[in-house]
This record gives sequence, C-alpha cells and structure tokens, in this order.
Amino acid sequence: MKGQRINPNNLNPMQMNNMSSMAGMMNTMQKIGKSKRKYTINLDKANKKFLSKFIDEIKKQFGSSPIPQGQGVMAFLDYLKNECEKKDKKEVKVSFEELEFLKKMLSDSLRGIEGMKFKWYQFPKKIFLNIMLKQYKYLLEELKK
Repeated sequence: MKGQRINPNNLNPMQMNNMSSMAGMMNTMQKIGKSKRKYTINLDKANKKFLSKFIDEIKKQFGSSPIPQGQGVMAFLDYLKNECEKKDKKEVKVSFEELEFLKKMLSDSLRGIEGMKFKWYQFPKKIFLNIMLKQYKYLLEELKK
C-alpha cells in the first residue's frame, strides 16, 4: 500500500503533531502481544474500576475499525479487562509496548478532554469532566511509576 503524499507547507503544527502521534500509535499497535509481560502495574480498587470502564470505551472504538493490528490490541484489552475485574489481585503484568500503548491512549483522551469548550449553562457537564480529568491524571501517574 502506497502512502499518501502531503504538502508540509499546508499543514499547521497541530495537524503535524497529530499525524506524528498517529504514526507512533500504529507502530506501537503492531508490537502489542509479541513480547513478554515483565512490567507490573500496581492499581488500587478505584483505578481498576476506572481502567475497566476506559477499556470498554477503547473496545468500542477499535471494534468499529477494520485494522489488521486490531486483533492483538483486542486480545490485550480483553486480558487487561479480566485482570482489572479480579478483586484479589492488585498487580497487572504488561509488556513495555502495552504499557506505552495504554499511556498514549490515556494521554490522548486527556488531551481531548482538556480541549473541550463549554457554554456557561453547561456547568454540570464541565464539573463532571473536571472530575474525569482528575481520574485520568491520577491513573496516568500510577502508570508512569
């Protein structure tokens, strides 16, 4: 498959950054599921529950797109969902690529939430999203440890 040519003079820095992020994400997606799970993530009950809901949303996004790397990603997401639903375990084992993929997904979602603009009368939605924003940041801090 041949790549599409793009004139770099017509792109603004935001579009260039988004394209670079997408290329990095596709590269990471190709490596998911091929290496050993050496890294451990310690998650408390609240983070496991939030991560489980976040995984459901990611599955909805990847379920509709027919990309060949989707099988490895879906297998990883199923594994992560099962590990998050176990009540007795606090540790989750992941590989480096899977950890990087998870961090990128969380940071992209975080960036999307931060970029949202609201009218003055949408203050309940804004309050709810601020709470979600704090949860995303806390989970991202836990993953970076």
